[in-house]
Amino acid sequence: MPSIVVILLLSLLGAAIGAFINWAIYRWAITQHRPISPWMKPNPKIVSPEDAEKLKQLQPRTFADFIPIAGWFRLRRDQGVLGKRCWLRPLLIEITWAIGLPLFYVWQLGGGLIGMEPAKLTALSAESFPAIATIWFWLHTVLIALMFIATFIDFDERMIPDYVTVPGTVLALVAAAVFVESRLPETVPTPAMLSQVLSIDFASPPTGRAGGWQAGSSGLLTCLAIFAVWVWGLLPKMIPSRDFKLGLIGAFKMTLASIVRPRRKTACDIRSKPRKMFAMTKVYLTLLVLGLLLLAVAWSALLGPTEKLSLVSSFIGLAVAGGLIWGIRIVGSLALNQEAMGFGDVTLMCMIGAFLGWQASIAGFVYSIMFAVVLAVALFIMTKKSYLAFGPYLCMGSLMALLRWPDVWKQFGAVFWLGPLLLIAFGVSLLMMAVLLPLVRWLKERALGVE
Repeated sequence: MPSIVVILLLSLLGAAIGAFINWAIYRWAITQHRPISPWMKPNPKIVSPEDAEKLKQLQPRTFADFIPIAGWFRLRRDQGVLGKRCWLRPLLIEITWAIGLPLFYVWQLGGGLIGMEPAKLTALSAESFPAIATIWFWLHTVLIALMFIATFIDFDERMIPDYVTVPGTVLALVAAAVFVESRLPETVPTPAMLSQVLSIDFASPPTGRAGGWQAGSSGLLTCLAIFAVWVWGLLPKMIPSRDFKLGLIGAFKMTLASIVRPRRKTACDIRSKPRKMFAMTKVYLTLLVLGLLLLAVAWSALLGPTEKLSLVSSFIGLAVAGGLIWGIRIVGSLALNQEAMGFGDVTLMCMIGAFLGWQASIAGFVYSIMFAVVLAVALFIMTKKSYLAFGPYLCMGSLMALLRWPDVWKQFGAVFWLGPLLLIAFGVSLLMMAVLLPLVRWLKERALGVE
C-alpha cells in the first residue's frame, strides 16, 4: 500500500484532473453559451440577446469559485440563471476523480492489470514491476480522462470533438514508440512469473507470434497507410447538394471539395463555416505531412525492433478498432438511409485502439453493446425514441475491458487466437447488417409507427 501522503497527493491530483475535465467538457463543446465552468465567459457569437440579458445576472466569479469540489458548492448560486442543479454533475465528476485516482493507483500497483492478488505481489522482491505499473497507471489515467470528456460532450451534444480524440491518438502512438511496455500485459497467474511480465502485441496470443515483417519496410508502409487513412477521415467534408453514393469516387470528390474552394457557393452545402472548415483542412494536411515525415525518420534512425513492434501494434489497434466502427457506420447509414453513427465514434475508437490494442478494443465494443442495449430498451419504453449516443457506451465498455483485463484475456483468449479470421467474421456480420437493418427500419416505421 502507498503511504498516506501519496494517497492524499493523488486525491488532490484527481480533483485537479476532474476540474480540467469539467473545463474541457464546456470549452470544447460547440454550444458554449452557458458558462457553467468558472473559467468560462459567455460567447457573444453564440448567445442570443435574450440569453445575454439573462447572463448579466450572474455574480462575478471569485477565487474560491475556482477551487475544485468546494467551488461548486458556491456556484450553486448560478442555478437560477444556468439551470437547476447545473453545479451537481461537475461536482460529482471532481469527487469521482478525487476518490477514484488513488484507488486506481492502488489497483495498478497491486497487480490488478496482471490478475495477481495484492498479497502475493507485496511478498515479492521484483523491482521491475512497479516501474511498468507506473507507466500503465499514467497512460491509462490520460485515456480515462479523455473518455470522460468525450462521454459528457456526447451526452450533451451528440458529438465528439476532434479536440479530444486527435491529440489522444497522437499521444498513444508516441507512447507506444517510447514506452514499449505501455501496452497491456499478459496475465501472470503465479508469483514466480512476475519477473517475466510481457506486453501483448498485435499478433497475441501468444506474445511473440508476430513475424519479422513489422521491423522492415512492410511495417513502415503499414503504419504510413493507416496514418494517412486516419487523417483523411478527419478532413472536414463539403457535401454536394446531391447525395454522393459511398465509394472511391464519392470519397475523392468529398476530400477534394474540402481542400479546394468551390467557385460557386451554391454548388455545395457546407456543413460548417467555410473559413473554419478550410482552416481545419490546413491543420490536418499539415498533420499528415509532418506525421508521415516524422514517422519515416523515426523508423529509420531512432526505433529498434522492439519499439517498431510496439508502434505497429498501436497502429493496428487504431485501424481495427476504428475500422470496426467505421464499417458499421457506413453499412448502417446506407441501410437505414440516415446517419447510423457519428464519425466522432470512429475517431474515439481509433484513440482507444491506439492506447489498448485491438484485443481490448474488441472486448470493449462487446461490453458497450451490452450497456447500450439495456439503456436503449429503457429509453424506447419511456420515450418511444430509438436514437442513442453511442460514444458514452464505447467509453464505458472500454473502461470495463481495461478494469477486467485479466478476465478478458482468459475469456476472450480463444477469440483472439483467430487473428485475421476475425476480419472475415466482421465482413460477414456487416453483410448481415445490410440485410437486417432495412427490415428493422420497416418494422419501426410501419409496424410500430416510430421514426
